[in-house]
Amino acid sequence: MRPPDIALLRWPQDPQLSFDATELAWFEVSLDIERDEPVSSIYVGTTDGSSPARQFTEGPHDFSPRWSPDGRYMAFLSASDAPPVLKLAPLSGGAPVTVESPGPVKWIEWSPEGDRLVLVVNTGASKSTSDAENARSRNAPRVIRGLFNRLDGAGWLEGRDHLFVYDVEKKNLRQLTSGDFDHAQPSWSPDGSSIAFVSDRSRRRNDRHSLGELWTIGAGRRQAPRRVAGDVADAAFPTFSPDGSRIAFAGMLGADRLAGRDVKLLVVDADGSSAPELVAPGLDRPVAFTLVQKPFSWLSPDELAFTVADGGAVDIRRARLGERSARIVVGGDRQVTGISVSATGERPVLAFGSAWIDSPPEIYTLELERRGRRPVRVSTAGDALLKVVTLLPAERLHATAPDGLEIEYLVIRPKAERPRKRGSASRPPLFLEIHGGPHLHNPICELLTHYQGIAGAGYAVVLPNPRGSTGYGEHFTGLARGDWGEGPFLDVLACADDAIERGIADEKRQFIGGYSYGGYLSSWAVGHTKRFRAASIGAPVTNHVSLFGTWDGGSYLADALAGDPWSAQDHVRAQSPIAYAPAFDTPVLLYVNDGDLRCPPSQSDELYAALKWYRREVEYVRYPGGSHLSAFPTLGPPSQNEDRLRRILDWCAGHGGVPTS
Repeated sequence: MRPPDIALLRWPQDPQLSFDATELAWFEVSLDIERDEPVSSIYVGTTDGSSPARQFTEGPHDFSPRWSPDGRYMAFLSASDAPPVLKLAPLSGGAPVTVESPGPVKWIEWSPEGDRLVLVVNTGASKSTSDAENARSRNAPRVIRGLFNRLDGAGWLEGRDHLFVYDVEKKNLRQLTSGDFDHAQPSWSPDGSSIAFVSDRSRRRNDRHSLGELWTIGAGRRQAPRRVAGDVADAAFPTFSPDGSRIAFAGMLGADRLAGRDVKLLVVDADGSSAPELVAPGLDRPVAFTLVQKPFSWLSPDELAFTVADGGAVDIRRARLGERSARIVVGGDRQVTGISVSATGERPVLAFGSAWIDSPPEIYTLELERRGRRPVRVSTAGDALLKVVTLLPAERLHATAPDGLEIEYLVIRPKAERPRKRGSASRPPLFLEIHGGPHLHNPICELLTHYQGIAGAGYAVVLPNPRGSTGYGEHFTGLARGDWGEGPFLDVLACADDAIERGIADEKRQFIGGYSYGGYLSSWAVGHTKRFRAASIGAPVTNHVSLFGTWDGGSYLADALAGDPWSAQDHVRAQSPIAYAPAFDTPVLLYVNDGDLRCPPSQSDELYAALKWYRREVEYVRYPGGSHLSAFPTLGPPSQNEDRLRRILDWCAGHGGVPTS
């Protein structure tokens, strides 16, 4: 893998089975070099993979395909010409029809009969305009609400997200919810009479990040919603059981704390008569999901399939209500993203996306009740990349932290070779790559080209999962709450030491890097050790005191640090890498996107100013526009991601690493 090879990456996601389970739709992201941006369009393939998938829409920004249950339409969202709108494409042929809405559409789902759709529409936000006569409107002041007032990739939060119902035959869009509240991720009851959704209607709803309770509302004329489950946190994807008696959702019991806790799969009676209960309560692992891909599906009225994060991998498991454990359906070294299940016929069909460090993302299907059947690959998104490059495999290893805690890490060797003796000049240099979060895990398969690019250049890439990482039990995840620095820092050093002791990498040529929390811990590391020849620090958090009021996470930071900048001033300052700037002696490459609202550029500005003040070696790169997630190759301009990887390799080469051509 070389930096220009990033352009070959394609990422299929959000698989959706047709009602009769004979076909499968997904949207696929690719990189348009001329437009210098990611583009996406809808693809359709046969469930058994017997014929090549075909491109269903032209794009360039189509996503979230949804088959109508009656087989008449494909609904999808399109941001190709404006903010996202709903489009309906007749499956019998003809151009897609745009459904007009009072604002951007964020979510769609068909009713069981296929005669209606429920939409989440942002209403009340100021409209952008370029007309000179509307200059007064464009210059109107913005009134900020609450601590949670902006969101990375979206900007300042305006208006409210409301539920609308669209009648396909009448071509009528009717608003279902109202009030000064947001509503998210609606789903229909099996009889089409009601809709479940997530909403935070508490007095502190504008201050809290990722909180929500479960509600239902009648799908007819406007009715008052009914709360089904309260005192839950991070609630997401409420979904009725096939018989309509229960609602499953991802979330946490208790809304008092978020940081360091695992999201679990829960069920509650649809009428709200009981408290939510855990699915597979003996499973000490989190449900893994993204914001656009549902992580579970009902298999029957008393059984579910769901994705589980376990030791860096994400597998699929199934569990019956009342059972303490869950059985693995699809396992191994892979990360599953999104699942879709069709119970039509004798054998339920499961569709899912999957990727790993040495396996590009693809869409697969599996007949659930057919023993011995292996997943069938339906997409061919990775073929272009694999024709050009060889992806290097990863090996799982374990190290012991100074306090005796076992830490797992993965290592990608630059090429197939036997370990060399300690001190051997032929051993490759070590690159310690720290993941974001802190409550995420290595690998992050969206960064596949980043890992492979560094390994392909000749480095032994060490991917540690220090305390705070997910997929190792909730106790392990919670160990980083209030300790972002010292404990995880010693963990990642233990992994580097272990790799060196095993003869995998050169002790005299060590490099460190990471993005987001990985940038934080890299900053912490170079303020506490001189062992690294150079550091590549991306979008770091460097000063928790100033971050508290300038990021998009609302009050979450005080929870994560177990203290706020006033009541725990010394603790919060001591957890900030900027406090140790005088001790920085390692050459630093610092980079960030101008549009980052998660780890805002001011955090990088502060570190750069401190290093220049102390006359340290530092190179500071700011990429125009973008967001925090622009460092993911499928979410940012390909020119920027190629430049970022090339700069990291050049920076390391200039400080004793592998020479670049």
